[in-house]
Amino acid sequence: MTLTRKDGLATVLTALAVLAFVATHQAWDVWLIGSSHHWAAVAVTLLGSATCALGSASQELSEGSRPGSAVMALAGVGAVAGVLAIVAIATGSLTALSLLVLSIVVLWAGSTLRHAWHPTHHPVAT
Repeated sequence: MTLTRKDGLATVLTALAVLAFVATHQAWDVWLIGSSHHWAAVAVTLLGSATCALGSASQELSEGSRPGSAVMALAGVGAVAGVLAIVAIATGSLTALSLLVLSIVVLWAGSTLRHAWHPTHHPVAT
């Protein structure tokens, strides 16, 4: 198992994104978000973007190698998340926001499981 601090931080950011969704869904009127679905979408998008930056597969791919099917599937989910973020911010739709949060959770889970099952290989300097 090769989980790192980045995976821990990604877990915290994902939990904050879920909490922001719950806060707006339940109309808790918390700071920054209030009861606005638009502001919640902005906050979730920023948290999701930060989480994505922590879990990128670019370090795992060596030069000339092709990404595996798991990486390609996560990239597809990431593309969908990007579209959902735009729709959620533009419309303030709670449905789009909930699907955005779901896609962020799927990305987090997929990335974390991938890191846990596939140890990162560090080349030995010669």
